[in-house]
Amino acid sequence: MKKLLCLLLGGTIALSVLLSGCGCSDSSAQDSDSSQSVEPTDTKVKTTGSKVHINDSSLGDIWISELDGVPLNKLDNNNFTSDDSFKYYSENGQPASKEGIDISYYSGDIDWDKVKQSGIDFVMVRLGGRGYGNDGPLYTDERAVEYLNGAKKAGLKVGAYLFSQATTNDEAVEEASYVKEILGDIKLDYPIAFDWEIIKNDNARTDSVSANQATQCAKAFCEKIKDYGYKPMIYSPSRELYFKYDLSQLADFDIWYCEYADVPTFYYEFSMWQYSATGTVDGIDGPVDLNICFTSVADYD
Repeated sequence: MKKLLCLLLGGTIALSVLLSGCGCSDSSAQDSDSSQSVEPTDTKVKTTGSKVHINDSSLGDIWISELDGVPLNKLDNNNFTSDDSFKYYSENGQPASKEGIDISYYSGDIDWDKVKQSGIDFVMVRLGGRGYGNDGPLYTDERAVEYLNGAKKAGLKVGAYLFSQATTNDEAVEEASYVKEILGDIKLDYPIAFDWEIIKNDNARTDSVSANQATQCAKAFCEKIKDYGYKPMIYSPSRELYFKYDLSQLADFDIWYCEYADVPTFYYEFSMWQYSATGTVDGIDGPVDLNICFTSVADYD
């Protein structure tokens, strides 16, 4: 996955301030959508009335307004261990996690049997995405189907993700339909993730999408994926989860959380954690993204 994922610009618009309780500003994400055709959305954010202090590895010390109805992170950071290859999580002395990677065609030729033997349990494969430009054409990852079939043949569990640049609900639904078109009859074991990004140091069609609309795009994609019979998921780093999405409207969907740190610091519950972009796995040349899935909060194997 793109290495800039955890460097996303903060969408600190009016809704963002309400979500976070902090007054930072960023000109890359504005409340005005004059350059985009987006639909008005509900701006009301439900909170418990409590303020929470967080020490985030990328954002530093921040305060957030606790959202109402969003499950909290109950992982015990003392239960994380690691070796030269991966991180692990346990509960009551028993393994409570699965090891995974996420890949796109940049990973090149892959020896899936070696990947399996290295200790990897699951693979999240990029299916494709939408371009940055105004037209936002959809594209397919040229090796997606090959990777899915190769991983499955080696006995690995598989999931997928799509890089989104949706600016409207209709575009998000279109992306979900495109996912179904790519997959055809391929069965998945793990979720399909919505990877919507604000692009740093480049002009992109999502630059002026409001927090309300970003939330509605995520919801529209996930609902459509669910209609197709797949398990939906939302991929994002903490900045976007705190300042761009209203998680109180997305509480029905799993979170795939990105933070490159020794232990995760995200306040709310997540079922998967991407903790490194520089991992090494036998069978793949070059660095690879490493993930861990928590079996105590995930209903997939």
